[in-house]
Amino acid sequence: MTVRDQISELEQRLWRLQAGDHLCCLYESEEEHRALLSPFMRQGLERHEKVLYIVDDHTGGQILDYLSADGVEVYPYLQRGQFAVLSSDESYMHAGEFEPERMIALLRSETDRAIGEGYKALRVTGEMSWALKGLPGSERIVEYEAKLNTFLPGSQCLAVCQYDQRKFDPSVLLDILVTHPLAVIGTEVYDNFYYMPPQEFLGANSIAAKLNSWLNHLKERKRSETQIRTLTRKLMTTQEDERRMISRELHDRVGQDLSGIKITLETLFDSQPAATPEIRKKVTQLSRLLDRTIFTVRDLAYDLRPPGLDEMGIVQALAMFCDDFSEKTQIHTEYHSVGIEKMKLEFNTQINLYRMIQEGLNNIHKHADATRAVVKLTAAFPHILLRIEDNGKGFDVEKRAREIDSEKRMGLRSLQERTHLLSGVMIVSSKPAQGTKILIKLPYAG
Repeated sequence: MTVRDQISELEQRLWRLQAGDHLCCLYESEEEHRALLSPFMRQGLERHEKVLYIVDDHTGGQILDYLSADGVEVYPYLQRGQFAVLSSDESYMHAGEFEPERMIALLRSETDRAIGEGYKALRVTGEMSWALKGLPGSERIVEYEAKLNTFLPGSQCLAVCQYDQRKFDPSVLLDILVTHPLAVIGTEVYDNFYYMPPQEFLGANSIAAKLNSWLNHLKERKRSETQIRTLTRKLMTTQEDERRMISRELHDRVGQDLSGIKITLETLFDSQPAATPEIRKKVTQLSRLLDRTIFTVRDLAYDLRPPGLDEMGIVQALAMFCDDFSEKTQIHTEYHSVGIEKMKLEFNTQINLYRMIQEGLNNIHKHADATRAVVKLTAAFPHILLRIEDNGKGFDVEKRAREIDSEKRMGLRSLQERTHLLSGVMIVSSKPAQGTKILIKLPYAG
């Protein structure tokens, strides 16, 4: 995803914020800070909300520059009071001391005032670096963040609390993360599953509550992954059924109709001996075009539904595919199968094995610059082992793993997803100029 895409996605997520939301912003650069705060403030002004910014690290002038650079005419908003900048001394600190209850009372009062002035909500954001100055009460910052969750939900106020990761101790940020239902990390907004409600976080046994919360989230994540895997299996089964239907239509109807047209063209002049050479030439050209079209339709049909898989089984279907791949790509492809023909594989396993090899060889053709490929499918109870190797240009595996989320190519990712669906393990070994080896190990229950 490009930087522009990230900013666009951030803007869309911020636009979905509502009164009552409570976010923490953890940033590591001025670019990340500006990327979040500029649209957060601008959108509040556009939605006829009152916007309050509390400065500490930055100056009021810098914040006004944020908005100006974002295309906002700031001073009309300042003049009518829709936008205001306060210092930490004017807000968080009272007589040199921080009191969570007094700050929450201030937010409640400012929210009531904003509503009374005709605004839809109060949108407030504050720089929390004042808590690093050692002032009285600053040690209560985490308590304050937790107690905000007793005020904000159901109110007409939404808040973003800003934390510079370069300055705050990680132990403090861990507690800060736990006290916010939503978290902005850099330019990404997350629903925070580490969040703990205030009654748990501020309870008598908060450590036990935190442990129990995290354990429950681990269990929930496991349930979610299982559900996603089940749904994905169903989706892929439905997809294969649709592919089979389309393949049959292409082969049995479209292909046959095209073949009939070709035969008609080739016999068109049997009763027309006086046809001119020019007309005969055009008909010959049309016949050749039909040949190519029939070939293309059959290729599409075969790609959609492996020929022979239902009738001959996985071993022969793969042998046919590898031979066809060698002929089309001029990449010498060896196929070896040991013990698979004796296994009673369900169709879901067969089609996924076929798709894995199809995807693996297509990747070699598109990206590897290889002249040779080897496919080995072996039954080694209680596992099925699939090896796909080539003598191509190879790649840096660790670098590719880091880039896989941003690249548009789906080859390795598709292999990985199918492996996970079959509860297997995939290992990729490769180095530049040394080819690539993929080992996939799948369980076989018999």
